[in-house]
Amino acid sequence: MNLPIIAVTAGDMAGIGSEILLKALADPKVRACCRPLGIADYAVLQKAEQEVAKTRLTMRRIGSFEEADFNGDAANILDMPRIPLASFHIGRPDAATGRAMLDFTIEAVNLALAGKVHGAVGGPHSKKAADEAGYNFIGYPMLIAEMTGRKYPFLLLASERIKVANVTLHTSLRKALDMLSVDLVLECIKATEEGVRSFGIEKPKLAVAGLNPHAGEDRMFGDEDEDIIKPAVEQAKALGIDAEGPFPADSLFYNTENRPYHAYVGMYHDQAHIPVKVLSFKSASAVGLGIPVNWATVDHGCALDIAWKGVADEQVLVETICLIAKRAAYYRD
Repeated sequence: MNLPIIAVTAGDMAGIGSEILLKALADPKVRACCRPLGIADYAVLQKAEQEVAKTRLTMRRIGSFEEADFNGDAANILDMPRIPLASFHIGRPDAATGRAMLDFTIEAVNLALAGKVHGAVGGPHSKKAADEAGYNFIGYPMLIAEMTGRKYPFLLLASERIKVANVTLHTSLRKALDMLSVDLVLECIKATEEGVRSFGIEKPKLAVAGLNPHAGEDRMFGDEDEDIIKPAVEQAKALGIDAEGPFPADSLFYNTENRPYHAYVGMYHDQAHIPVKVLSFKSASAVGLGIPVNWATVDHGCALDIAWKGVADEQVLVETICLIAKRAAYYRD
């Protein structure tokens, strides 16, 4: 069987996205797991290759997917010229780089929806640059949900050691508390169960974190655990999902390697992200849930302090590409 075709965007090219994309496309591990298709502003990528990455990667500039040739050694780069080199500044994302990141993403999603690629990976992005481009970007899953009419997008941080989804994501803690509802928690549990099955686990076992200290301790420290989270878990069980909780979040992630859970569900950004970044800071991928696209991104930012210095580590991007390639079989089925 042919290897899956995976689109990989450069993200915000003022950061490390250009460099790690080039290094990943040159990595034998990527070539062994998929047929990659880079999506970037070719002129900026070429500049990065010449001045920073120096991978000696042979690039094939194409103007459309139909021009791609996956039989040779050259890396196909779908050119989307969006960034004027005269006003491009290393380490300084702006409206142009933010708009380019959005356009790269939209193209990758459309290719996936059309069945031309079997999955896609977004490079590291700058929310501020996207905002300067006129779009309130709060993460790839939300953008893809808006494109596809999906109501409940979520994010799963995934590594070999731990997998954690969050009910709410990039919003203030105050707003996150106001957003919580039985329906939202239930939808996240359902999406997490499906997401874990896409990794090849037929019957995932999930643990759901509580919101308040000691998971509320019978309403001593708040009502949300009893009124929102517990009913959501019970409804998930009624649907045949093997979920337990709510558990006190301060002890839930202890000794995860020996606990019988395939994934965890956290209520808000830091509750879900802290355990992953403690255990798998350089090996976790951010997988979109609740969306009709096999999509993930790297679990790190643009690293502007080291942008275009030739020292960026591409291994998280490499692992994320291979993860999406592995999940492609689930989506093909």
